[in-house]
Amino acid sequence: MSRGFADFLAGIYPLSGLPGKDLQEAGSRSGQKEVSPGEIIPLDHKDHDSVYLIKDGVMQILSHNEVVDTLVSGEFFGYESFYFLPPLGQSAVAAQDSTLCVISGDDVRHLLEHHQVNLFFQRKAEIFRSRIQDIQHWRSASRMDPYMCLTLRDVAVKDPVTVQRNTPVSLAAGIMLQEGSAACLVRQEGRFLGIVTEQDILKKVVARDLDPKAVTAGEIMSAPLITAKSHELLFQAFSRMVSRGVRRLVLQDNGADPRGIIEDRDLLSVKGENPVYLSREISRAGDLTELKSVFQQVRNMVLRSAAEGVGVFQLGRLISDMHHQIQVRVHELLLAEMNEPAPFAFCILALGSEGRREQYLATDQDNALIYSEASGKAQMSYLEEFSAKFIQALLDLGFPPCPHEVMLNNPQWRMSIDQALDLVDDMAQTADKKSVVVTSLLLDMRHVTGDGQLAGMLKSYLFKRIRRSSLMLKYMANEAVRFKPPLGFFNKLVVEKSGRHKGRLDVKKGGIFPLTHGIRTLAVEHSILETSTEERISRLHEQGVFSTGFSAGLRQSLEFLQTLRVRTQAQQIKSQAEPDNFISPDRLSVMERDRLKDCFKMVMEFQSVLSNKYNLRLLT
Repeated sequence: MSRGFADFLAGIYPLSGLPGKDLQEAGSRSGQKEVSPGEIIPLDHKDHDSVYLIKDGVMQILSHNEVVDTLVSGEFFGYESFYFLPPLGQSAVAAQDSTLCVISGDDVRHLLEHHQVNLFFQRKAEIFRSRIQDIQHWRSASRMDPYMCLTLRDVAVKDPVTVQRNTPVSLAAGIMLQEGSAACLVRQEGRFLGIVTEQDILKKVVARDLDPKAVTAGEIMSAPLITAKSHELLFQAFSRMVSRGVRRLVLQDNGADPRGIIEDRDLLSVKGENPVYLSREISRAGDLTELKSVFQQVRNMVLRSAAEGVGVFQLGRLISDMHHQIQVRVHELLLAEMNEPAPFAFCILALGSEGRREQYLATDQDNALIYSEASGKAQMSYLEEFSAKFIQALLDLGFPPCPHEVMLNNPQWRMSIDQALDLVDDMAQTADKKSVVVTSLLLDMRHVTGDGQLAGMLKSYLFKRIRRSSLMLKYMANEAVRFKPPLGFFNKLVVEKSGRHKGRLDVKKGGIFPLTHGIRTLAVEHSILETSTEERISRLHEQGVFSTGFSAGLRQSLEFLQTLRVRTQAQQIKSQAEPDNFISPDRLSVMERDRLKDCFKMVMEFQSVLSNKYNLRLLT
């Protein structure tokens, strides 16, 4: 490579202190590799003999599809093979478009002759091996079906059946029958446009008594295609099927032609509970008794998944998707039971962590109801009766109540759209403690069921109004710095000294709460309507609010804090204890304690950014 690469090496510790001649030689022989999102670099081959330096982008290090570390520009990987043989299943995957500098094995060995370089990589290799051992230990202790942690690459699929857009349905059906496929992809001029299934033919042609020779595949196809990539976990595919209400995903990697079609029957062969099966059972439940049985199966699936260490963001989305479907079904059953249509339009909203799709094992329900303007006592009585029955049904199923009564059976969280808009105006002007709490809950709103236009109207107005209120933004940001991470002098973790939480620390109050509240504030200011904290971080990075390294640090810190929280809660439930947000540092490995300290330092840095941006030191 050019001299510019040698200069780049000279700015990276621990190479920065080496003689220029050594760096020039290493730079001249090194190569450059461009990798696309999802592209995998195996690191477990015995003949692996190079070290990668990230010049630009983000890479994740995996061990059997478990994320071990997230690396950004200026960080190395692959060095561990120079100290020990990496275990099978170790690889690196690009989280976004990345540029890698590839340093050959001979150059690496020459660089390792320098004591400070060798000491640096040896220590990193030891930490890395410790982390791998922790993961292997945790995996071996789990009883969950390992199939749940496979990727779509591990699922056998046949080449997809394809037809042209103008192909008659009769011919398409014959091709599907001949190939033994229940679906075919529709293409035109090399582009894949949609999918035709057996159900499409039955519902859109046969049931309407149309001539299958006169109807084309393009006229009845479902579009656009809902795709998945080979490197995605099965859980991600499960969640997408559930949330999109489909039975098939098209396997397509990085703009290439589709590799196959993943069907729900492929996933239903999984032993034990799985989301696609449970989603079907939810929609088929004829009463609340049947629905309660399914809810318990969902809980069992979540506990097993948490014990295995399934990615916490994927797990949160999946739990929220399942809870969403259950609430939709409760809504349907209650309307049928009341035996009369609603006298006006209304919608149900999920708020707080439920709205952010960050529900786990010890989160309560936060919801509200918005209705179009109603008049008359009878109409209001209907609304009150429905709300009471809805919340009671959720309680009977096993949803915990909100201790602050943020539930639609509370008249304060049941309002007309005009009342809701007036409330937004009042909160933006008042910006007192209560207004900040209510605003924060509403900013995480997600439409569950009912009239989506009401939800859209409220959300649009809410974001526009709060974004213009500098006072409200300041007070919202202040909430994020109210609790300090439990990190004392000399990087010592600070635990409770007495009481029932003695020897433990609150990972939510000291870490998760500041991150979610602060990121929400910035998201509102920059007109980001996504509610998930993970998505908000990504959008803020795309808008240039966060650097690549800072956004990766925030995401990684939030993920690790949530993982510790969920893992502890799963253990508490298993031992029949009430789950909470406190963890015991003494039960963590040395590597995990160090990583927890790094996360808290990241939270402190983020709080400092908020304090400076919003001049919070001026608040009394």
